[in-house]
Amino acid sequence: MARASSALLKRRLDIAEIVRKQGEVKVDELSELLNVSGVTIRQDLTYLEQQGYLKRSFGGAIYLAPEGSASTDHRSTERYQQPIDHQSDIELVQQSLNYIQDGDTLFLGHGQLIRKLIPFLYGKKGIKLIINDLANALLAKEFTQAEVIIVGGMLADNNLIQDDNVLRFIISQYPISRFIIEVAAMSRDNALIIENSEQLKSYQQVLKHAQQTIAILPQRLVNDAHNSVGKLKDVEIAILSRAAVAHYHQQLFDCYFTQSYATKHSITYQNKQEA
Repeated sequence: MARASSALLKRRLDIAEIVRKQGEVKVDELSELLNVSGVTIRQDLTYLEQQGYLKRSFGGAIYLAPEGSASTDHRSTERYQQPIDHQSDIELVQQSLNYIQDGDTLFLGHGQLIRKLIPFLYGKKGIKLIINDLANALLAKEFTQAEVIIVGGMLADNNLIQDDNVLRFIISQYPISRFIIEVAAMSRDNALIIENSEQLKSYQQVLKHAQQTIAILPQRLVNDAHNSVGKLKDVEIAILSRAAVAHYHQQLFDCYFTQSYATKHSITYQNKQEA
């Protein structure tokens, strides 16, 4: 697979962001904004549509709400208590970038935010990405210069369900600098809840070995089942959407987290016990 240039990657990220902000945009408008031909823009839009960032429309593109989220996933009985704020997604992703350094070895979990994070890693040098999702691995090879390590196992619904023995071997060979995990909710007893129960054992193992865990929580989720991978105390950095902050701020405060940075759509907390 031919690797895209940094200029191409940046332009496609710019297009995805423009479409997200405006909701709908025309080819001619993008062509003028980015100073490239309409043919080039159409190629970019086709690629971004294939990756799930937008949907092509007549003469342009429209923003595409992520599929497979908890509000539409037939495998989950959970339902969002409030509408998903898609506008905060990119900001949450960008905040996590502040903790990723050149040369890091990252274990990337599942989730729409994790997928959106991957293209933004193109500027990081010498990183390794350990991934247990085939689609995300292909996206990483296209968008980044990283070494991509796929955790092997049984292939089902485009996810690689890894064998624990294989994962243990990979962890021994590639010490994990940071585990980036998208959290669906936090229970009252401070358990970290994820949607994909098939990944519980794997994530529990990674959580024990990662030097730092960064938890991203886009919004509060009401849970019928507790798919807990660990406790809040196991997390060093927590990045929450404003919608989630309203519910979890006191809980974080009680667990010795302090607010370290705030933006329009997100607040970042640091575990002072782990500092």
